[in-house]
Amino acid sequence: MAATGSGIGTTTLRCLGAPDAVAVQRLHEHLDQHDSYMRWFGPQPKQLTTFSDQLCECNDRRCALGAFIGEELVGVGSYVALERVSPPTVEFALVVAQGDRLHGIGTSILKRLEDEAYLHGARRMVAEILGANAPMLQVIRDRGWAHSLRRDGSTLHLEVKLHGAE
Repeated sequence: MAATGSGIGTTTLRCLGAPDAVAVQRLHEHLDQHDSYMRWFGPQPKQLTTFSDQLCECNDRRCALGAFIGEELVGVGSYVALERVSPPTVEFALVVAQGDRLHGIGTSILKRLEDEAYLHGARRMVAEILGANAPMLQVIRDRGWAHSLRRDGSTLHLEVKLHGAE
């Protein structure tokens, strides 16, 4: 578990497990229509329970980290290892509750997610991001990754090399 300071209090980051699935589902249910579109590239999935249960299954191929302020889950970052890709690569996703953005929570989650992926053998991270997703693009700038974006229509493809814990 790691605690970081943010503009809104102390944020605790930790790996999520099965008991966290309800909080993950609740976080996603509270996304407005715009935020759901930014996260899913379309409408929110109807099976959020299944999604949340699967997201909270951490193993050597997948990981989900939660950011908590007190007992409240305010952000989730996750990755899944891609199969038959060289170098070993993970695809990641990130979501932070609207009222808790712009305080470094997403950046903290992503930094820790990088470290976890590297420790589990990944050497590259990738993501697809909508060009209109300003909060995620800010996180990418905060990580120094803006040069690693490639535009494909309205979508941006991010591909970064992992270098291990800094």
